[in-house]
Amino acid sequence: MTEEVLQVIRLALQEDLPRNSDATTDWLISRSEFGEAWIEARQHALVAGLEVVRGVFREVDAELRVEVLSHDGDRVAPMERVMTFAGSAASILKAERTALNFLSHLSGIATHTATLVEMTKPYGTKVWCTRKTTPGWRMMEVHAVRAGGGDTFRSSLDERILVKDNHLGLIGGMDGLKRALSSASNRDEILREGKTEVASLEELDQAIEMGWTKILLDNFTPDQVREAVRKHAAHAALEASGGINRANLVEYAKSGVEAISLGELTHSVRAADFALEVSWKR
Repeated sequence: MTEEVLQVIRLALQEDLPRNSDATTDWLISRSEFGEAWIEARQHALVAGLEVVRGVFREVDAELRVEVLSHDGDRVAPMERVMTFAGSAASILKAERTALNFLSHLSGIATHTATLVEMTKPYGTKVWCTRKTTPGWRMMEVHAVRAGGGDTFRSSLDERILVKDNHLGLIGGMDGLKRALSSASNRDEILREGKTEVASLEELDQAIEMGWTKILLDNFTPDQVREAVRKHAAHAALEASGGINRANLVEYAKSGVEAISLGELTHSVRAADFALEVSWKR
């Protein structure tokens, strides 16, 4: 587990357990009370975030015995167990909600991604997420997208160049981009590894003339995407984004575009339903 994910876990626990205090559990349950527990699915879902859940319980109590029964990317059915715990009942109760929050949200992302990937599979179109992620959770949310069969062009601003509309607006549009490329010492690398956004078929033609090999078609209609693919799929990898959702996804995929990116994969998914059940040993 990375230090970044561990920091998010600690922040979440600090939010729910300030001063490591659970007023109800501390009142009713002895620290020495032993319990066994499990997390089970309450719906058909695709699991993601199991190592994060393990990290939550271990952070609350390193002496808890944790057994992971599934793997991220596995499909589970209602009442199927994905993880078991044994140890201090109080510790299990203190970790419960934080752990389920991670598991439900990340599994919701993986489940929704898998659904969209299945929809685009007949057309060979990839499904990508965007940077419209929960602050602090991006690494976990991108992992969940990948567990569902999706991917992303970049996870952070420093990974690759992606010229967006506001960049173009500040430098004078496609003419300004052409000037910037002419003076770039690593021009060939930028054109090979980077990507530029275009807002029209005319701008697409200009980007192809500059030598861009990866191009994002921003807010194109399905017909415009089909025309873009017809003219330039042999010259550049084309990604469609903007205004695309589950309802119109297949229409875009039928165009033959290489990839479709959707903000909904991370910013508006429905959480998957998981629950923790406890059995006391007296």
